[in-house]
Amino acid sequence: MTMKIDTYLTAHLPESEDVFNDSIVIMIDVLRASSTICSALFHGAKEIISTEGLDKAVKVYNSLSREVRFLGGERAGIKPDGFDAGNSPSEYSEEKVHNRSVIITTTNGTRIFQRAKMAQFRLVGAFVNHSAIIDFIMKNIQRSDSSLSKICFVCAGNNGNFSFEDALCAGAMIDRLVNRLPIFELSDSSEAARNLFNVHKDNLMEFILTREHASQLAKLGFQADIEDCLTFDKYNVVPLVNGSSIVKR
Repeated sequence: MTMKIDTYLTAHLPESEDVFNDSIVIMIDVLRASSTICSALFHGAKEIISTEGLDKAVKVYNSLSREVRFLGGERAGIKPDGFDAGNSPSEYSEEKVHNRSVIITTTNGTRIFQRAKMAQFRLVGAFVNHSAIIDFIMKNIQRSDSSLSKICFVCAGNNGNFSFEDALCAGAMIDRLVNRLPIFELSDSSEAARNLFNVHKDNLMEFILTREHASQLAKLGFQADIEDCLTFDKYNVVPLVNGSSIVKR
């Protein structure tokens, strides 16, 4: 038995989404949507409703009762006026989000979470839930009744372009999978992501801070967020995209 691992290093996915049939798809936006979603679900959010546009996010927010709603997100890294929170994982504490529907809209991440609808499972991945994602994948591909044939990593990137932190996160997961079970066949992009991680795994923070996206966030005062988002296994949670919302698996 062999299983393909493919990696999309930007959010430009194939026109025909049936390429994701019988797949587990892991969607990654390390800085910061994936990490923030993990934080919110870990701290008891009922669900995450991701939307692409600010107007749509506000419309969904206004359709819910005050007791169960929480509105978060960013544009160009900054919290929009009137929102309850920005896109910092630390803003989604248990006190703020427990049992609430969190509506979130971000520049990069939320546009990918409604893709790959034909996949068997769509998960939100990050460094902060690295082991939880790996354990979920291993459990499901080793089931006796499994029909899974492929694992796909989808990187959000930054404004449609390649982003190092997302590729490094995919590479870390690919490396862990390959080391745990010798059945995987890697696409060129998956091999590149894995090699990239192995080159920089001992200096992730130092390296990422020199890159475009993290450098922009640091200039905006979000260096603590970067440190949080590069912390392995901070949140033992598997966010599952389920229709129009993301829930804790």
